[in-house]
Amino acid sequence: MEMTIGQFAKLVGSTVRTLRYYDKIELLTPKNYNQNGRKLYTRLDWELFQQIMILKHFGLSLNEIKEQMTNENLKNRDLLLVQKQLIEKKQAELNDILEVITRMDRLYSIEGISEEKLDEFAFIMLDLFRREKNQIQAFEKYFMADKQIMKEIKLLNDPQYKEKMDREVWNLIQTIRNAIRFNDSSSRKKVREILNKMDNLFPANRSFLSLIDDNNFIAKHNHEFNNYLPEDIARYIYKEMKTYYDEKDNSKGKDNNKEDKTDN
Repeated sequence: MEMTIGQFAKLVGSTVRTLRYYDKIELLTPKNYNQNGRKLYTRLDWELFQQIMILKHFGLSLNEIKEQMTNENLKNRDLLLVQKQLIEKKQAELNDILEVITRMDRLYSIEGISEEKLDEFAFIMLDLFRREKNQIQAFEKYFMADKQIMKEIKLLNDPQYKEKMDREVWNLIQTIRNAIRFNDSSSRKKVREILNKMDNLFPANRSFLSLIDDNNFIAKHNHEFNNYLPEDIARYIYKEMKTYYDEKDNSKGKDNNKEDKTDN
């Protein structure tokens, strides 16, 4: 079996341009020549071409294919396992991206939510969703000794819980924007109502808030928590949440004092 580059290109379903490039980078270089000095492809070249196509199918770059076919540093099974790990990693990344898009699309599908208003905060929500996985991992490392908080952190991976919290977070950001703009009592009251809902859904928010004052934690995980939040909204959220929990503590303290007096 000997054929010219054009004939070989038709046989293998490739192009002359591609084969010449493979020859140039010494990935597939025919050794035989005809009387006119043109290179001829043989059965061995066909077999090599098939190997190249198989390795390309598994995601190897041309440089990686050349190295593998030239040096054979890895056995075929080892090579496949390496590619499997790379593909699984890429698949996990794509699944994370798909989840972010799905959660955002779900917000757009909720009746009563203005698409125009949601557009205003779309990148904020997308960034919150995008960073969530790494943030959860940071929380797990920090609170690993606290069984109660770890139990609550597991909720963050529950799809139904995410759906509820996504809606409340969206409502909180929108309401805070209104409170900043109008600075009226009804807007501030609504902010507190949403914070109360979120506290009932996820009591660990209180513990997460305390991490803002932990300089070591912030320094170590700053790149995971520098969310795409306008500074005025970020400051307002922190201020309102801190006030909310301080008032809750004071109220609880008063109730405890009343009970002590009653017991006496």
